[in-house]
Amino acid sequence: MDPQDQEEHERKRDKIGHFLHDEWHKTAEKSHDSLLKGALFLEHSLGLGHKPNVIPWSEPRIDCPQRTVLIGWHPVAGMGGKWLAERSGLGKMVTKEIGKYPDPTQHWAVLVGDYVHELWMDEHLDVIYINERVDSGEEWRTFEVGKTRFSDEALRQAGEMVIHNMRLARPEYNIISNNCQNFAEKMLDAIQIGAHQEFATAFAVYQRATGKGTIKDLFVDHHPEEQKTDIGVVQGEGGEQLHRVDTVQNAQVVMDEQTTKLDNHRRFFE
Repeated sequence: MDPQDQEEHERKRDKIGHFLHDEWHKTAEKSHDSLLKGALFLEHSLGLGHKPNVIPWSEPRIDCPQRTVLIGWHPVAGMGGKWLAERSGLGKMVTKEIGKYPDPTQHWAVLVGDYVHELWMDEHLDVIYINERVDSGEEWRTFEVGKTRFSDEALRQAGEMVIHNMRLARPEYNIISNNCQNFAEKMLDAIQIGAHQEFATAFAVYQRATGKGTIKDLFVDHHPEEQKTDIGVVQGEGGEQLHRVDTVQNAQVVMDEQTTKLDNHRRFFE
């Protein structure tokens, strides 16, 4: 080939190469933008991210009259639920040692009085604490599991402490070991009747680490008869016999019975 023709050929080849390179980057950028917009849309549909606290401030106390504690669940529905399931690892094979595992589109929380206390996720799928009113539009399937003496503000602070400790161990949401059921169990353990001293010690550590927390008379035990012992029956305030209730164990039984289990030998989304 004539040297001049060879040079012209190489110039054309370089132009084609540059054109393909530029077009590939344009396509990649468009694809990235489309994926980003899609992810943002799904995140918005799920409502990921921090939400305003809805619990009015009042003196946070852990010696109030007993109130009923419920656990409940509602579905994370539609495409948002599928996206959450895939992002949280549901679409991946799970090792044989794990057995069955909970459906992450079935969202569990702790309900006391007018408010729901729950684990949620920020935009990076790291766990956070949020609360909302029970009548916020979600249809909760609820189950009674025990009692608590915590006020609403004390419950909020207990929820913040539980999430803080979970984030220290592992900040990102995980379907197996860092999920809404784990949060519910840990919060119930903190707020249940008979766990005053354990809570006081854990909360004091949390206060020192974060500078947060204002619960009144943390180490003053106004109901020593309720503290956990090996005795199954204790005397109540009016002299009646009270059977001790293990709130966490009750919740574990309920969640095990009421949560859909997904087999580890097949993919959920095939």
